[in-house]
Amino acid sequence: MKSLRKSQTVFLGLLIVTAILQGLSPTIIHAGAWTLPQGRFWGKVTYFQQATDEWYISARQFNGVWFDPGTRRPYNFDGSYESKAVFIEGVYGVTERLDVGAQIPYFDQTFQDATRSEPPTDSGFSDLRMMAKFRLLERPLVLALKGAVKFPTGDFVNEDGLIPVGEGQWDFDFGIQAGRSFWPIPAYVAVEYAYRIRRENEEILRDPGEETLINGEVGYNITPKLLLAAKVELLRGGAGTDFGIQSTSLIKRITYLAPTISYAVHGSTVAEVAMRFSLNGRNFPAGKQITLGMSTDFDLNRLVVNTLRQR
Repeated sequence: MKSLRKSQTVFLGLLIVTAILQGLSPTIIHAGAWTLPQGRFWGKVTYFQQATDEWYISARQFNGVWFDPGTRRPYNFDGSYESKAVFIEGVYGVTERLDVGAQIPYFDQTFQDATRSEPPTDSGFSDLRMMAKFRLLERPLVLALKGAVKFPTGDFVNEDGLIPVGEGQWDFDFGIQAGRSFWPIPAYVAVEYAYRIRRENEEILRDPGEETLINGEVGYNITPKLLLAAKVELLRGGAGTDFGIQSTSLIKRITYLAPTISYAVHGSTVAEVAMRFSLNGRNFPAGKQITLGMSTDFDLNRLVVNTLRQR
């Protein structure tokens, strides 16, 4: 039971990273390889929620018959997992080709089962992620390089059964993004490939293993204000180590399908709703996730200049 809880702690912590990387962009200019105009700032706040009593098991299990790793199964002992989060992110166009940004989530997470009268919970700001994106090409397709660093700023608590809001280790992402607009047809396609180097959590001597992320997205403007998009997100992790010993039970895999609707409420302010469905995985919660987002962008340079003049 103790090893099961430790495994759940690891894979549920990774949910934070996957949600941060989803990049649910409400308009084509902010999606994938596209960069912002110089001096422009884009900000977004997203609410995330998931409640499930199933997961994709991390290791072979026996319950009358053998179940292979990755089989979708109920949690042991009538277990259930609930996560609520708010993601805050911002991106600034340093030049026409270079964007820099940051994102930090606030999490409230609970895992409970029949073995506990009061389930342990944890809430608070999670790990800070900072990124940079440089556009290489604009035609015949948009092509960009992207890098990101996740800092272990969230509180990591090593307590049996507790899902910490922080992961207690560093991540380094290196990726390439490509996109193509089909204008005058109001449609686009975007793809991303990234490799994530995950450092060891020195407090518990656990190395979660490197990961590969592949994301694809297609979008179509039904009207000038209404955008429909479909996104596929894949994460494939390698074997990690516990106390220097390789463990295949730490392998993490997940595939999501995320239909998304965005609506331009006023000017550059956009509301977004998405439903993410898990298609397959390993060592991850199963089921659907709901996200609600609101984003806007504005000329930050002009705002700063006008503010200084007024003083």
